[in-house]
Amino acid sequence: MLDSQAAAFAERVWEIASRLGNNAPKIADDIMGTAFPLTCTQARQEGALRMLRTGIITEVKRILRNRTDGLIQSDFLDVCDAFVPLIKDLRSKTYFVEGAEEYVAIPDLIAEPELLDDARRFMRRKGKECLDEADRLDALFAAVTSTDADAERARQEVLS
Repeated sequence: MLDSQAAAFAERVWEIASRLGNNAPKIADDIMGTAFPLTCTQARQEGALRMLRTGIITEVKRILRNRTDGLIQSDFLDVCDAFVPLIKDLRSKTYFVEGAEEYVAIPDLIAEPELLDDARRFMRRKGKECLDEADRLDALFAAVTSTDADAERARQEVLS
């Protein structure tokens, strides 16, 4: 996609988000057929429409997370001086609120603490899931790199 097409796509995402909310799957479903009619037709014929949709949802999420139109860092700092040290260290401009099924901008999270609570709980749960998966990978790594004869047989069995 050319830069001009990517910019037009992002603009269209924000137009739809203003109507449907920051729900990436809903936005993707709304935009797919009009933004990529030939690609959708071809993907449908080849049985790849679900994969195309997944990719479009990923791009919509990226656009929603990286909003720059009017939400520059200085805007966050204007919310309240007491929040400046906390806001400046945040890595994103929007966070997913599971209950609302959409990404919500930091000023809106501050204005509605129940949304902020939902966003932080979601982020914490996702972090725990990542740590749990890392623990499982650690266990697999330990087993794979073990000098135990059983581990060597298991490695060979996987390779065959």
